Amino acid sequence: MKIANKFPSINLKTYTVIEKVMNQVEFRSLDFVLHQPLRMLIKDPVKLKDDERKYAMNILTHTDFVIFNKLDKMAVLVVEVDGYAFHANNPTQLKRDEMRDHILQKYGIPIIRMKTTGSEEETLLRKKLLE
Repeated sequence: MKIANKFPSINLKTYTVIEKVMNQVEFRSLDFVLHQPLRMLIKDPVKLKDDERKYAMNILTHTDFVIFNKLDKMAVLVVEVDGYAFHANNPTQLKRDEMRDHILQKYGIPIIRMKTTGSEEETLLRKKLLE
C-alpha cells in the first residue's frame, strides 16, 4: 500500500476507493497521486483572470487526488474530498472550491467531488472515468 501518514484519515476512505477502482482491468492504464499542486496541472495560466492566476500559482493550492494516464502523464480526473465539517459552513473554503472547479474547467480537466458523508463513491468514480 502506498499510503503512509501523508494525509488525514478523512481522505483514507477516498484513497481506498480510488485504489480499488485503479486495480480494475479497464483502469490499469491509470494511476493517481495525492496533494498535487494546482500549478503543476496549470502550467500556462494564460486563460486565468488575475485572482484565479494568483490562487492557482500559489504553492499551497493543491488538489486532493489526481488520476492520470500512465503513458503520457496527463491528468484524467481530479478527485476532491469535501469533509462536512470543513466545507459545510465555511464560505471561504466554498469560494476556493468554486474557483478551483472553474480553473480546472477552463483547462478541460474533469473534477469529481466526494463528500465524506456520501455513499456509492466507487460507482460514481467508475462512471466518471468511463465518460
